[in-house]
Amino acid sequence: MKIKFKDILIPTVTLFVICLVVSALLAGTNALTKDPIAHNELKKSQDAMFAVCPDAVSFEGEKGLEVEVYKALNESGEVIGYAIPVVSKGYGGDVCVMVGIDFEGETALGRVTGVEILSHSETPGLGANATNESFLKEYKQDITASGFSVVKDGSGDGDGKIDAITGATITSNAVTNAVNEAVNIYRSLVEGGEL
Repeated sequence: MKIKFKDILIPTVTLFVICLVVSALLAGTNALTKDPIAHNELKKSQDAMFAVCPDAVSFEGEKGLEVEVYKALNESGEVIGYAIPVVSKGYGGDVCVMVGIDFEGETALGRVTGVEILSHSETPGLGANATNESFLKEYKQDITASGFSVVKDGSGDGDGKIDAITGATITSNAVTNAVNEAVNIYRSLVEGGEL
């Protein structure tokens, strides 16, 4: 059987046109949804800042730093704390966390005022339980010299010890690592006189 040039050309051109149309549709969809997606992510981040620093009335990005840090301001424009977004590696991927810290703790090290999960890819019913308020409220305590650590025996007593989520120790450690990283950023900036 002899193959004609036309038998090769027509399917090739048809496939090329289909790919061109699909690519144009994807590019158009991206152009239409890019701004709303960015707006929603910004709103989610701002909502998280207010959740982790409940006494703040506004936030201002700290300029000239290598890390992202937001000053929490009161009605008078005074700095009352900080909101620090951090990323840690969880079981299913990155866990993005917003951590609020202020200077009002019993110790000179400050106090974690709140923790919010911005995004995660953790297992539903297990690691996804890290978004539960019952888990996140454990971090609302004074910062200890050794930071926060995860315990599996239920002895999380508020002295920097956080009870692991049942069946999701990796996720519990990821959130705790993120909080510790935010605390370290806060400490280094305070000690360096940058905040």
